Amino acid sequence: MFTGVNQDICSQAWEILVPAIKKAAELEILNGLVGSVVVIDPNSETGETLFTGHVGEHDPKFAQWATAKAAVTLRTGLDSVQVRQDFPHLYMEGDIKWPGAVIRDGLVVAFSGVQGEFDEMISEWMISAIRGISRDLMLRPGGAAEQDGPFLTS
Repeated sequence: MFTGVNQDICSQAWEILVPAIKKAAELEILNGLVGSVVVIDPNSETGETLFTGHVGEHDPKFAQWATAKAAVTLRTGLDSVQVRQDFPHLYMEGDIKWPGAVIRDGLVVAFSGVQGEFDEMISEWMISAIRGISRDLMLRPGGAAEQDGPFLTS
């Protein structure tokens, strides 16, 4: 049963997105087919990574950069592009300056590997997919909302 976002939900969301990313690379919208996505556990007080996914040839630097983008967003509560464009005074020494992390409804997701604007787009897609899958698991007939009792259980 559904008890909140987890690795399986994130994995399903990522599997949905990878074909779109591949198509964008094929159309030369993206500057390549490489990168990593990270999803921060919304229930972690320390910003632990819940899920990491890769597209194209795996290069560890992209997961590292996505994690760094997520850290800026988690700390500031702002999309990384907002910090760069409107609130650069919130940067700290050692922060990554590239966009690609977004925060929506308690979820922080970051992608790194292509142009910053498209890193951000892919992060938005990931959050939308996670939210959609989660809402479906909660509200579908027989879903978590219809469980006996007031509390979520697995």
